[in-house]
This record gives sequence, structure tokens and C-alpha cells, in this order.
Amino acid sequence: MFALLLSQGVVAVDKPACLILKHASASEQFWVSGANWRYVAGDFPKGMKWKSNVRDRDVRKIKELGGNVVIVQPNYTPSDLEQAQNVASVHKQMFKSNSPRK
Repeated sequence: MFALLLSQGVVAVDKPACLILKHASASEQFWVSGANWRYVAGDFPKGMKWKSNVRDRDVRKIKELGGNVVIVQPNYTPSDLEQAQNVASVHKQMFKSNSPRK
């Protein structure tokens, strides 16, 4: 099971970014103050540095930059990850098909 968080406004980016995240455990949140999410897979938008511990404000920034975020369960399976990657690739294809042609 997973959830998809879509941005309300779309900002032009070089390539569509889509991150797959899982909720951080209580002990992970204790060691990294404010990090609610853990990186699983995907690309950060251009201009953002890669990080393994992602905060809510980072998720908001990703969405502001035109990216999407897919959330998987903390105990995700390989099939859950594959399904999340399929959702991410669909959104990248939608971005490409909606991009203005040069």
C-alpha cells in the first residue's frame, strides 16, 4: 500500500522528480530532529541536495519545484517498491506528455 502526494502548482523543471519515501521510525526521528521520512528511491528535483532523512519542509519544497512524492509503508516489500516505482514512472510520462513542445 502506498500514497501519492501531488503538488497543487506545477513549476517547470528540467526533468520531473519523483521520490519514494517511507515514514521514519520513532528512534530515527529522535536521532535526526524533525526528519519524518526516510529516502527509499527516486530523484530529487534539480537544485536540491540528496539526503537520506527528509523533513516535511523538504517534501513541501519538492512539491513546489514540481516533483511528486510516493509514500510506501515502513515495512514495504519488493512488490510494494516496484508498484511505487511504476506510479512514479507514470507521473514522469504524464509530465513529458504535458510539456510544451519546442
